[in-house]
Amino acid sequence: MGYDLSEVKKKFAAKTVNYIEKKDPKSILPQEGKRNILITAALPYVNNVPHLGNIIGCVLSADVFARYCNLRGHQTFYVGGTDEYGTATETKALQEKCTPRELCDKYHTIHKGIYEWFGIDFTHFGRTTTDHQTEICQDMFMKLHQNGYTSTQSVDQLFCDKCDKFLADRFVTGTCPFCAYDDARGDQCDGCGKLINAVELKNAKCHMCKSAPEVKQSTHIFLSLDKLQEKTAKYLDVVMNENPDSRWSANAVGITNSWTKLGLEPRCITRDLKWGTPVPLEGFEKKVFYVWFDAPIGYLSITKCVLGDDWTKWWKNPKNVELYNFVGKDNVAFHAVMFPCSQLGANDNYTVVNHLCATEYLNYEDTKFSKSRGTGIFGDAAKETGIPADIWRFYLLYMRPESQDTAFSWDDFVLKVNSELLNNLGNFINRALSFVGNFFGGVIPEIQLTDADAEFLEEVNKECEQWDKQFDRVHLKDAVKSILNVSRLGNQYMQAQTPWVLMKGSDEDKKRAGTIIGVAANIAYHLAVILYPVMPSISATIREQCGLPKLPLFSPFPINYLQSGHKIGKPSPLFQKLDPVQIAEFKAKFGGSQDAQNASPAAEKPKQQKKQAPTKDKKGGDKKKMASTAAFVELEQGAKMISQLLAQNMKKFEQAKALFARNQLQKLEEENKQLILDVKSLQHHLIELETAAGIKQIPKPVVSCTPTPTSTPASGIIAETPKIAETAPAPAAEPKKAKEQKKGKGGGAAAAPVDDSIDVGRLDMRVGRIIKCEKHPDADALYVEQIDVGEASPRTVVSGLVRHVPLDQMQNRLVVVLCNLKPAKMRGVESRAMVMCASSPDKVEIMEVSPDSVPGTPVVCPPYTHRPDEQLNPKKKIWETVAEDLKVSADGFAEWKGQPLLVGNATKMTAPTLRGVHVK
Repeated sequence: MGYDLSEVKKKFAAKTVNYIEKKDPKSILPQEGKRNILITAALPYVNNVPHLGNIIGCVLSADVFARYCNLRGHQTFYVGGTDEYGTATETKALQEKCTPRELCDKYHTIHKGIYEWFGIDFTHFGRTTTDHQTEICQDMFMKLHQNGYTSTQSVDQLFCDKCDKFLADRFVTGTCPFCAYDDARGDQCDGCGKLINAVELKNAKCHMCKSAPEVKQSTHIFLSLDKLQEKTAKYLDVVMNENPDSRWSANAVGITNSWTKLGLEPRCITRDLKWGTPVPLEGFEKKVFYVWFDAPIGYLSITKCVLGDDWTKWWKNPKNVELYNFVGKDNVAFHAVMFPCSQLGANDNYTVVNHLCATEYLNYEDTKFSKSRGTGIFGDAAKETGIPADIWRFYLLYMRPESQDTAFSWDDFVLKVNSELLNNLGNFINRALSFVGNFFGGVIPEIQLTDADAEFLEEVNKECEQWDKQFDRVHLKDAVKSILNVSRLGNQYMQAQTPWVLMKGSDEDKKRAGTIIGVAANIAYHLAVILYPVMPSISATIREQCGLPKLPLFSPFPINYLQSGHKIGKPSPLFQKLDPVQIAEFKAKFGGSQDAQNASPAAEKPKQQKKQAPTKDKKGGDKKKMASTAAFVELEQGAKMISQLLAQNMKKFEQAKALFARNQLQKLEEENKQLILDVKSLQHHLIELETAAGIKQIPKPVVSCTPTPTSTPASGIIAETPKIAETAPAPAAEPKKAKEQKKGKGGGAAAAPVDDSIDVGRLDMRVGRIIKCEKHPDADALYVEQIDVGEASPRTVVSGLVRHVPLDQMQNRLVVVLCNLKPAKMRGVESRAMVMCASSPDKVEIMEVSPDSVPGTPVVCPPYTHRPDEQLNPKKKIWETVAEDLKVSADGFAEWKGQPLLVGNATKMTAPTLRGVHVK
């Protein structure tokens, strides 16, 4: 078995538990004998609202890792803030008609509020527009200057006569000289991603007045990256390649190597601006430092804002401090090459990056986030949805773009929340704690471990060791999956041990049930611990419900935190199922213009013709021709813009129309249900009155419940034949054919109709819960599942779902199962049911039911009478005939001939994303 029961008991009964204490940021300094972890998140520009991609790219990833480090007892300092100097701020301030300082104050508050709502727990969240920033930035520059790593050079720069100033990079737009993208900025092209100089732009224009600037010379300071290349490359080789504990992401390594192999060149680090850190050299009083020389120094100055002169204990202590930078891939070059060059060139014992953790891009559905187009979810809008912050955190980490670009998808968001959080994690914790409350008065019972418990605890231990390993390697996505695997193990343990059955047995059985529940409750608390970095609020809620709100340091082996006699709090569900109607509204709200989104960047605007200098003409004929041509181009651009706006509005109209139709359909369905109940009530009342009046009641056999053009009333309501009261006289003789019909199983349903009509009522569909799922021993494409369908023992089911559903998502999930097919052997394993799935040629999805559904609950289709055969006769092709009309509606609901299938005659079964396909 691989474990020693006595050793397991010893580890489980550990008495000493150390808890995390909240520290004063001013007291968090490196300590000898500890791992001292300094964490930074890329400083976002202050001029806009961050979207989900920005949030997972740096601040959330860094926060999760910082929380993990605290759980492991490391000395951890996490720095964040807003990058406030530079052209981007000046540009935005001009647009909003305010000063740069007023703009920074406004957006710093917005950023801070969004991060606080997302639960981002910085040691300190600061800003770069401080005196400390000026002091440290100028000091680092002067050391570089004195060490011979700077130079001055007169450079060609664009000057706008109309605005009467040199134009900084972001004040210029034009056509990229490399890829011809016609909306490139003066520092970088968004089309091809290459860095460029503003004077290289074709058809350059002043961003503010739209006039064509002219080239003039301006003297600037350059950082001699070429002289620093050897020293920096040597350092990077050690931390990236020679260090076995390197945590550099693959894209960070690739981007860094590409820069160093191409060779570094001197790079200009000053700009002709007013809003920035002043250059402390004579002759450069009207210039400021370029934001990408200045911005990374913000990590140091923000630290000084908290620690004062002790900031150097973190930032000038490379032997005792490990520095982790969390950035998006577009920021790798600055953190891996330029800033380390500045630090090493200053030769002032700076702490230089040890681990660079970069993400790829997170997109929105099938396009990019765009504030101007209303595409995607931005931080402030996420709060307004009413969906708790921890749910956003979970999904963003589950989809974290660690090795490739990923996309936020509403359909997948709903699927992951309902299946992983609701049906898996929340289900286990609520079951475990509710059992304590319902069976043991909220007090943890006595725990006497057996081999079965020890095996379970060892499995949890292995998964938690994996959790620790993945977090330490900054594989945050895999760490989240380890958490879900622990709760999955918990559900399997509960299902296999059946404490609810044992509670009905002998005193010995009840004691055994107490042990199972006590172990499960402790695993629920252990889950709260490992869940803390990912979902801190949910972690706190679980600990409150366990009656032990303190947060302990991480232990890979689950400890008996909640000992016998401990009183827990009040259990309650942790998650709610997402409302599909509300999700449809969010899709429409954040969808933007799909036509504009699907266009490539280079195609978003009309391709500009290469400009030529106008030739002089004495008669002015060419001037008129040029004016008319320019007007035509302008009109053409206007027409295209109008077309895009019309397409955008039409898309939103269609989404709103579909949403309205869906809401109306739901209302009509509810009214239809009520009318059916009213008809049944009137029929029952009429029978009672006739019986009381002495009118003889004659039973009438059901001919067919299938709606036809001749049998369907104008109202569309199909009334079932009423059941006859017991006092009514029975017919003299039962027809022979009726006697031969066997009574079906599905919960005492009536026998099949005497006319043997074929409709959906003949199927025995029930809710089931997969207790265990594993690969078929002799077939790579098949799973073998043990499914509880409300019978004495689970049914063995073989499903061909390996290509469509990962094994971890098959565990402990609710499904709908067709139970009365003839059993069939599949590669030597007898399958006694079939899992109902939505199926297209390319994709198969398991049909979903409400998370509170109970195994064994029948799935019916009013108004067709539910009368399942004991076993469907394959010769009569009953299943094949019914299956032709068993489909997923446009709204995602399972239906037969347009009538919805209802679980327990109450809730619908749904497909996660597929629409208009067959249910198979």
